[in-house]
Amino acid sequence: MGSQKFLELNANEVHIWSASLLEDKNNTDYFYSILSEDERERAGSFRFSRDQWRFTTTRGILRCLLSNYLGKMPESIEIMYGLWGKPCLSEDKSLHFNVSHSGDYALYAVTLNNEVGIDLEYINKSLELEDMALCIFSPKELSDWKNLDPEERVNSFYIRWVSKEALLKASGKGWLEDKKEFTFNFKNDLRKGNLNNEVTNPYCFECIPGYASAVFVDGATLHPLYYVWDQRNFDSGRREEK
Repeated sequence: MGSQKFLELNANEVHIWSASLLEDKNNTDYFYSILSEDERERAGSFRFSRDQWRFTTTRGILRCLLSNYLGKMPESIEIMYGLWGKPCLSEDKSLHFNVSHSGDYALYAVTLNNEVGIDLEYINKSLELEDMALCIFSPKELSDWKNLDPEERVNSFYIRWVSKEALLKASGKGWLEDKKEFTFNFKNDLRKGNLNNEVTNPYCFECIPGYASAVFVDGATLHPLYYVWDQRNFDSGRREEK
């Protein structure tokens, strides 16, 4: 991976990248080589090898993506952590990013000048969602959710969940914040954004079948551009604009 800039990020855009971690499993050694020492220690702290390579691949792809925005070698990028553990760049304060992974997939969001949070969750229909809803939803949200038709509850639950996670990750607090303190007025159009192709906050979208995802940009309404990570042909990677 070279240090030449690949993508230009405009101030009114949020770039959303999806990556299949399984497709890059053979590149784990390379990704490990570009991690920082603390990232390697964190990878080694996972008990199972499956979690080790998932973390290594997720963070390696992140470094490769940032490399192409910053024009720097991926291993030279310094990533620091905020008060509540949110990763950020130590040098370029105008470039903001966030990462989420679930199962064998990862999502990345990159913006200029505005904090961003992104969340990805596998839609597991076997979970006891009502118990989880008690921990995540405000009383009003819980009431609205229970009044839905049973066949709508699973998708609605995950839409609300990823939306809250994205907002809290943008704030930098993530799971440290009480999710029930935030109440969203969920409308049907939240599932698809609005007609102007601009991000609503939170903005829910579908880019990986069987997964729910949302992005939240603090203080801005931005135009989303979608990309698919492919290291084999990264310089001309597939791009889909919506």
